[in-house]
Amino acid sequence: MEEQVYPHLYKIEKEHWWYAARLDILMHFLETRLDLTRPIRSLDVGCGTGAAMEMFSRRFQAFGLDPSPQAIAFCRQRGLSNLFLGELTGYPAGGHFDLITFLDVLEHVEDDRGTLVTARQLLDDRGRLLITVPAFPSLWSPLDVMLHHKRRYTPAMLRDVVRSAGFSILHLTYFNTLLFPVALVRRAASRVTHTETMGDLEIPGKVLNAVLRKIFELEKPLLPKVSFPFGLSLLCWAEKNNG
Repeated sequence: MEEQVYPHLYKIEKEHWWYAARLDILMHFLETRLDLTRPIRSLDVGCGTGAAMEMFSRRFQAFGLDPSPQAIAFCRQRGLSNLFLGELTGYPAGGHFDLITFLDVLEHVEDDRGTLVTARQLLDDRGRLLITVPAFPSLWSPLDVMLHHKRRYTPAMLRDVVRSAGFSILHLTYFNTLLFPVALVRRAASRVTHTETMGDLEIPGKVLNAVLRKIFELEKPLLPKVSFPFGLSLLCWAEKNNG
């Protein structure tokens, strides 16, 4: 990711409709899928400026990892600790977790399967993995380039890489489904008029931002129960396969 993106993300992550609703939806998903009667140790790989890790720290013993010194500095500005600067392969031995998350991170990694194999080694028996990635290779845009994405995923691509890394998939679905038609129209129009911009990282007007967030959050009670047939993102919930 471009270094100039981190200060911008730090400012908008709690207000921008996509980031704010996404965090709320994912936390609800975890609360429905984990046994919260016991302590949970979580590791957020590619924790960025720390918005997700800050949310996790309210319910879990939360740890974070990122290769960017700037990202780790912003995490510290949020008052977070348990941070590691570096790559997953260099994470200190002995730190085993109940949950590892890759929230819009795996698409940045050249060797996505190898990264998940490394993550598997850091999980306790029956440890869980939560992955979100951008969907539909056909939606590739200049924003993907700016964010240093290597790929956008299809369900088959994500299923294959997760299973081949030694995990059993418990739930795989698209999400950000309700706004998918709007995104398609917007993307098609920008390509025709050659006016593709990086506006997805800007907070729209207050009313529009609130409306978009409310629409996205309608998916929150459904996501743990159903598999949506399309959407802007994919979610995969998997368990370490000890066989």
